[in-house]
Amino acid sequence: MCKLRKRSNGQKNGKTKSLYMFFRYVDIFYFSIGMKAYDRMLNLNLTLLSELIYVFLAFSTGNNFLEATMNLSFIGFVIVGDIKIQHIWGKRGHITKVVQRLQLLHPITANQQWEYRLSDYLRSYRIVSIFYFGMHMVLIWTYNLYWAIYYLVCDFWLGKRHFERMLPYYCWTPWDWKSNWSYYVMYVSQNIAAQTCLSGQLAADMLMSALVTLLIMHFKHLSRQIEQHVAGVRPADQDLGFLQRSIVYHQQLLCLSQDISRIFGVSLFCNFASSSFIICFVIFQMTIGGNIDNLVMLILFLFCAMVQVFMIGSYAQRLINSSEHIGQAVYNHNWYMSDLRYRKLMLLIMQRAQRPSYLRATNLLNVSLITVTDLLQLSYKFFALLRTMYSQ
Repeated sequence: MCKLRKRSNGQKNGKTKSLYMFFRYVDIFYFSIGMKAYDRMLNLNLTLLSELIYVFLAFSTGNNFLEATMNLSFIGFVIVGDIKIQHIWGKRGHITKVVQRLQLLHPITANQQWEYRLSDYLRSYRIVSIFYFGMHMVLIWTYNLYWAIYYLVCDFWLGKRHFERMLPYYCWTPWDWKSNWSYYVMYVSQNIAAQTCLSGQLAADMLMSALVTLLIMHFKHLSRQIEQHVAGVRPADQDLGFLQRSIVYHQQLLCLSQDISRIFGVSLFCNFASSSFIICFVIFQMTIGGNIDNLVMLILFLFCAMVQVFMIGSYAQRLINSSEHIGQAVYNHNWYMSDLRYRKLMLLIMQRAQRPSYLRATNLLNVSLITVTDLLQLSYKFFALLRTMYSQ
């Protein structure tokens, strides 16, 4: 993603960790879809178009209503993935600048990284990444390979030569793909499209999470520095120098937070808007019944959608809490014997900390755990409306 050379960190009192270790899994998923060349985006968009035509024809003719509503969940997922890929591609220059600025703030020596508790943040981020990537990979390939496995069992194991061929996702084509070789081409094409969409979605989410994790690490380190400082013991000029450096450091973090919000604002808005509809349509499908195979896959899909919004909401809430703690740290540290100029400067950083750093989904929404609650309420309202329309 970011065309930067990895700076080799010298080792002192232990092994140091590069900033780019936070982006390892993100780079793998972006590389898997050819982020530079966009060689697989055409297939993704063609698959999306065929699904949209299928839904339009189903609603206009009144046939296959249940299949069309199921397809709407997948269409929402694909549209968001498409938007995320295009948006991140357009913002790659801004992302590079943000990473460069974080590189300048990154602790270099092992002692510095121990003070920042970098290993703890990297470990927790890796656990979340592996769980998040693994869960979605299980979902998408369980769904993608279901009919292939069904075909192999019926054809090679049971010897059943006559059964209806099915694709992972309902789509419209101007020809009959069930009775010729084009079935295999379309099956592989849909699998590739699904993986492309998934890679774009996951990489964008975890890139944002990595940047937010680094911001949280810096905010908490600044809080500890301020809380541990005892003013009035050293000469006044040293205390003023410490507080001035803290104010500059704090301002850099606030600017980075705003830039990250501007970069991922559209992606965040699409995440929450689409998740509301996806949760609604998936629950609707589950309540009207169906065969056990579809129900299991719908439960997996619902679980992944819920995990996505809760993960983003939790990272956003942690950013809010860590940025708000700066003001508390300034007030709680030992400043009683400090110089008058020091106390006046304290007011500046406390005033700035009164406005916490938010992840903003464009200018419409500040993301937090409260946003997740609002999303679930909105999803239920859509579900109730759809259930009423279906019963009538």
